[in-house]
Amino acid sequence: MLYETQIKLPHLSLAALANSEVIDPRKPTLVCLHGFLDNANSFATLMPLLNNYQCVAIDMAGHGKSEHRSIDAYYHLSDYAYDVYQLIVTLQLRNFALLGHSLGAIVSSLYASTRPKGLRGFIAIESCGPLTQSADTTAAQLRECFISRAKANKAIIHPRNIEAVVKSRCAVSDLSPKHAQQIMIRNLKTDAVGNLQWRTDKRLRTNSAMRMTEEQASSVLANIECPRLLILGNQGFEKIKAAIALRDPVFFDVPVSTFEGGHHVHLESVTPVANCIDKYCAHFFKS
Repeated sequence: MLYETQIKLPHLSLAALANSEVIDPRKPTLVCLHGFLDNANSFATLMPLLNNYQCVAIDMAGHGKSEHRSIDAYYHLSDYAYDVYQLIVTLQLRNFALLGHSLGAIVSSLYASTRPKGLRGFIAIESCGPLTQSADTTAAQLRECFISRAKANKAIIHPRNIEAVVKSRCAVSDLSPKHAQQIMIRNLKTDAVGNLQWRTDKRLRTNSAMRMTEEQASSVLANIECPRLLILGNQGFEKIKAAIALRDPVFFDVPVSTFEGGHHVHLESVTPVANCIDKYCAHFFKS
């Protein structure tokens, strides 16, 4: 059984799903961070299979049922990492690991690189660290960022029905309709007369102002000291496999487990992935 909870940080409130009614800071805990435009429901079928550990899957800021950032703010990677920092402090976790998918794994890598006390391990699903661009694209990236922010000021168009939402999400991802609905239903709410509205912050779709260079990203990854595990789908994103090869000096000793599925392999091969995570967590929570 999963429990809905709200976690009040000093600067915003995050919604979360947990596999225990009361979060005990003394228990070995998996902090789960979802991918871009997903939410905690991304882990809803996985967490019941990880009952050897306390699991807390958050809706990242601007996603799902969590608060949006203030009107003068945007969604920078460093701010997401700071949210995780404050989450750990607020929950007073002393013995925890990070389980991140895609964007959530990128954010986890930034936080893990700061070498926080109590961090036992880091499991990344379909991610090998921050996306990068060469330094000479900085001005162009800023230009695209400003254009996208201006467009985000326009009135949001709310969906007609859940079927349309699922169809649109499936069109731009490898999600099945079943898994798309599982995730997207948490990104929606109904108004007083029953019309669907987006919960997600429209600013999430704006372009990043800047991206790290490859040198910066490699430095972040090289500063992660805790044990790591990388989980991939055999039909996952090719750019992730290419990035692993490029970053071989910081990934050569990281174990990789590959399962049947695409970018959301933890939804498609849920039992094998859960067994893999359970086995690996048993290793580093005991160490």
